Amino acid sequence: MQKQHILIVDDDAGIRLALSLKLRSVGFDVSEATDGVEAVEYFADRTADLVVLDVGMPRMDGYTCARTLHAAANTRDVPVVILTAQNVEVPADVVPHIGRHRFLTKPFSPREIVKTIQELLQEA
Repeated sequence: MQKQHILIVDDDAGIRLALSLKLRSVGFDVSEATDGVEAVEYFADRTADLVVLDVGMPRMDGYTCARTLHAAANTRDVPVVILTAQNVEVPADVVPHIGRHRFLTKPFSPREIVKTIQELLQEA
């Protein structure tokens, strides 16, 4: 059976590294992107089963990236875990345009993100 593939999108190299190590340790294949533009470009010739997406990034923020992925035919059904800073309110107009998703507030535990990813992938 082929491993499920996760794309981690965050401008913080430390967070990308920590998430990559954790997700690989539980059996996922992992790719990384540093912002929303790289994430959208990633899907031009590759696929992922799920995207872990930070909100606060340069060039293209996480909400815009999630909307862009949901609007494209080849990525419309890819679930997204959106990482938000503590006490940041999610704009109400964003939620209907980002497909299957979950929000996790930073800081989050490694166990929590793995559980969230597994739940979203099982729903697929």
